[in-house]
Amino acid sequence: MSRITTSRIKTSHRITILSIALLSLACLIGWIFWTQEVQYSLPTPVPSNFVDVKVGEKVDLSKDLNIDSGRATVLHFFNADCPCSRFNMDEFERLEHQYRNTVQFFVIIQSDNWKDVEKFQNKYELTVPIVLDPSGAIADKCGIYATPQAVILDRNSAMYFKGNYNKARFCTQKETRFVEIALGYLLQGEQLPAFMHLAVTEPYGCTLPSDEANNPSSFSLF
Repeated sequence: MSRITTSRIKTSHRITILSIALLSLACLIGWIFWTQEVQYSLPTPVPSNFVDVKVGEKVDLSKDLNIDSGRATVLHFFNADCPCSRFNMDEFERLEHQYRNTVQFFVIIQSDNWKDVEKFQNKYELTVPIVLDPSGAIADKCGIYATPQAVILDRNSAMYFKGNYNKARFCTQKETRFVEIALGYLLQGEQLPAFMHLAVTEPYGCTLPSDEANNPSSFSLF
């Protein structure tokens, strides 16, 4: 075999190896982009056993939460393993600070370990009640299957709003601050405008741990 032929073979091998490496890198970048960005911008898959709760329906949480019947209630469904939940906390803290004197807030996390409550409090320094919901019973009663999601109940514990906090993942669009807009209408005694229901129909974010078939009872929050 001539030196020229040998050189061509070696060059061909290098090109093949380089092509495989570039293809692998492209696949890795695509996978990272999917796991960190794209999947969280798409509607969250609806669980097969999902039962919807419509606006106006009474939600009985008397055995789950200590609700003050004289005030509206905001339930914040949180999962620290969900990037969207973590990005959303600044918005939740802002709303809690703004409305704490007129609205009662609860944080709902899916865990069976009370140490997770202490970890949450230390991390976010919030004084709102934190409720453990390991089986997803509270989420099911509210018709919630994604995080982060908000539920607003009126003074009669009827569903007033449920859905996304914002159209933007980082809650940066002021005109689509759905929870804040809904609270404004509720506190003024007005019905929710029809356009707000768009925030309800397509929850996006992360699937609730209780709805994950592969690992329904093991939660790692921090």
